[in-house]
Amino acid sequence: MPERAQEKAPPEACVLCRPGKGRRMENGKPDKHLSNFRKNSIGYKTGKLENGESVVFFPGQNASFAVSGEDIEPFDPAATGKPKKGEERDLYICNVCFALKPKDEFDINQKDASGRGTRRPSCQKCRSHLDLKNIPDREKKKWRKKEPRKGALFHCPVCHKHSIVGVNARIVLDHDHHRGKIRGWLCDSCNTGLGRFKNGENLLRNAVDYLETKD
Repeated sequence: MPERAQEKAPPEACVLCRPGKGRRMENGKPDKHLSNFRKNSIGYKTGKLENGESVVFFPGQNASFAVSGEDIEPFDPAATGKPKKGEERDLYICNVCFALKPKDEFDINQKDASGRGTRRPSCQKCRSHLDLKNIPDREKKKWRKKEPRKGALFHCPVCHKHSIVGVNARIVLDHDHHRGKIRGWLCDSCNTGLGRFKNGENLLRNAVDYLETKD
């Protein structure tokens, strides 16, 4: 959780820390020694200490740090990410490490409705940790033979929605990223949903618990 500082955070509190260094906050107090973290990290300024250092919560570290004012600068997150029609954007913020990086460090995943390539929200380095184990080619070929043909009726085992392959749904091969084991065919929406939950049952259970508390 973000550390509480001695002053309230200003309205425009999103900052960029280019050097990636600061004193880690513990129980409201900064450590005596500097710690290094990922350069060009995006953080949220939660206040200021009496010595002039800013207290910044960095989501990529899941921790707050006391950072010198010289090492941070205001940052507009709206200037990054998927561009609007007719715009060009060269920088993206990774949704895992929360570092500002060139667009070339984000793989193109698929095309949107207008035909533009959309980039993955996680950078290549972080995805190498998420995609721990790929599907063996032999296994992939075996499952490709069972791929639902275009125009066939498909029933997704997750959302239980019936769709026509290639007409109103895109069917993809789902696999366990930790073991490299194929689980089966899903509609693209459900496969993406599992990916958003990092393919982990704990996050899915958290989602269910949240929904039950709101019923």
